[in-house]
Amino acid sequence: MLYIPTHDNAVTLRVLSSVSRFFVLPETMGMRDWLRDELKRLDEANRNEVDPDVFRQRQGACQVLSALFRLEETADKTVEKIRANQRKP
Repeated sequence: MLYIPTHDNAVTLRVLSSVSRFFVLPETMGMRDWLRDELKRLDEANRNEVDPDVFRQRQGACQVLSALFRLEETADKTVEKIRANQRKP
C-alpha cells in the first residue's frame, strides 16, 4: 500500500525517521488525532454505504491511513535495525 524506499538506506532512514517524529511532535499531535478520527469516521461511514464506487474510495483511504499508523508503530525499531547493520564491519 505505502511504498517505503529500500534502495538506499539513507532515504529509508529519512522517511522512517520523519514518520516516527510526525507521530510524537507536539506540533503535529492535532493532525495525528485528526487522521485517527478520519480513519474511524470513514470506516463507520462505509458500514452502511451502498454505492460500490464510494465504498471502494473510502476503503482505499482507510487502507492508506491504517498502513500509515502501522508504519508508525514499527518505524523506530526499523531505523534502529538499519543503523545497527550499518555499524557492523
